[in-house]
Amino acid sequence: MNSTKTTGTILQDDDNFRLEKIDWQGRPAIKKSAKETTPPSRAARIKNDVDGMRFFARLAVNNPELGIYIPKVYASGPNFYIREYIESDPLLKKTTTFDEARGRLDKLSQLLADIDRIEPGREIGYVGSSNHRNLGQSISRWADENIHDKLMTKDQAEHVKSISKGLGKYLQPRIAHGDMSAYKHSYLRPNGEIALIDFENFTSGAAQYFDVAWAYTRLYGFATSVDMPKYFLSSFIGKAAPTEHQPEKLMAVLIQRTLGMQKDADGDAKKGTDYRNRAAQLLEIILQNKLELLHS
Repeated sequence: MNSTKTTGTILQDDDNFRLEKIDWQGRPAIKKSAKETTPPSRAARIKNDVDGMRFFARLAVNNPELGIYIPKVYASGPNFYIREYIESDPLLKKTTTFDEARGRLDKLSQLLADIDRIEPGREIGYVGSSNHRNLGQSISRWADENIHDKLMTKDQAEHVKSISKGLGKYLQPRIAHGDMSAYKHSYLRPNGEIALIDFENFTSGAAQYFDVAWAYTRLYGFATSVDMPKYFLSSFIGKAAPTEHQPEKLMAVLIQRTLGMQKDADGDAKKGTDYRNRAAQLLEIILQNKLELLHS
């Protein structure tokens, strides 16, 4: 019987989860565990994480043109899982220059365009703010919360509600990782495949282009130049399947994620990572309600 070491390098240990790199039967692995302090809603997403890995693993087998790699799940239970450790660098680092990023951003935009072409089937996975039925509600709620937290003015909040009104009717369900970032959760393997991890927010019922918007706002916050998110979005639009009301669909998810970015930037600043100026800058652009300003 192979021995398993269950202690190793601690990667995360907070009120939500414990994440550690361990040795699993002679192989490096990642163990994610709920704790006594883990909120029940977050603990439930451990199963969703496992379901997402298995869903995307089937997607990779059935659609080899995607060029994705999903870590193997070695073991799982109600409050933990152990998965394969990905020994690759993130798709981008915060020091990556625009010239260095172009090819990798093209790979990511192509991947998201290809996944968008796949019909999602029945809706499974996490039902949260990404859901195509919930997006409009989250925009209104987050706008109000951002006023309360002094992250937006009342005029900004009312205007964002106004420009987003009616966009919900264009939203369709699509498969989403749910937390797509070129800096986290996506890695470039030596063979050119993109490896994806952390499927806690996986769903097949996300609003169309949700992962694009999430990747965009992460790029806007962390990239060495704001030309990088603009290039990424332009690259995606050029690769995506033609569809009616594409600008409206994109604006809906970009508005929502920009409101979420104000919250994320405020929380991250308290932890020592400050991109609040970038978040405020993007909000001002969003309020102009012109998609072309976001990719040109």
